[in-house]
Amino acid sequence: MEKVKILTVGAGAVGAYFTGRLAQAGAEVSVVVRSDYNAVKANGFEIISELGNFHFQPHGVYRSADEYPDTADYVFLTSKFFPETDEAAMLRGALKNSRTVLVLIQNGIGIEDQLAEAFPETEILSSIAYIGATRLKPGVVRQKGASELKFGRFGGGASEAGRRLEKLFAETDGVKASFVENIAWFRWNKLLWNLPYNPVSVLGGGLDTRRMTDRGAVEALTRALMEEVRLVAAAEGAELPETLVDQNVEFTRNFPPYKTSMLVDFEAGRRMEVEAILGNVYRLAQKHHISVPYMQTCYALLSAIAEKA
Repeated sequence: MEKVKILTVGAGAVGAYFTGRLAQAGAEVSVVVRSDYNAVKANGFEIISELGNFHFQPHGVYRSADEYPDTADYVFLTSKFFPETDEAAMLRGALKNSRTVLVLIQNGIGIEDQLAEAFPETEILSSIAYIGATRLKPGVVRQKGASELKFGRFGGGASEAGRRLEKLFAETDGVKASFVENIAWFRWNKLLWNLPYNPVSVLGGGLDTRRMTDRGAVEALTRALMEEVRLVAAAEGAELPETLVDQNVEFTRNFPPYKTSMLVDFEAGRRMEVEAILGNVYRLAQKHHISVPYMQTCYALLSAIAEKA
């Protein structure tokens, strides 16, 4: 049986961890990296994981997808989504024919549209990661907490490629992966957490999750934002039960306090995923004529901070 061939584009902490696990299961995994190219080319990745440390030596290491000499079964895009980035140009060299499946592991809503338009013959598996993964230094990644993926065909429905990938992940150590036919609902479900806590952590001056579940004014703000997400999701056909608000708050309250990814990016002087997590949802609210005053305020302030940075 031929090895499954995978190319990971934007192999940061999340991409290195998940596709490194696939390499453990026997897949042939190559990576595209930029800033860490020299370190990864020389030594591969060292993964420090609560589920077992391991070394991941990619089959090939490239500076761009154009350098990849083969045809991959799956191309993983695991970089953060920024609307000004030409992702189609980043991927075009790797998507040589319609046999290759594109797997997106990115946060937010509306992240698939441009790629679906650019590659209409390519199947896209939209994926949601539940993981704590951090790049400690070039070529070194630390994973803590959950190690879970949910993925499904963009637009919904069955997918032979999705089921095949699910089986491949089942052979790994430590990754809980599942194929779902309604991935859009799960995207909105994750956004119910991401949209309140990420922006508020920055706008509050550096709040960790413990301080955002204070049973006071900050918690009330996060709950109000969740309710606005529910309204927009419903207009888009994704009904999120009201009980999910309490579940999200209690889960966050009882989890060890930590900084959101947006706050970590802000403090490091990196770009924040303002549009994928907040802006795209606000524009959908406008499209459906839904009043979202808390979301509108957060988007205006966070956009101003992002422009100043």
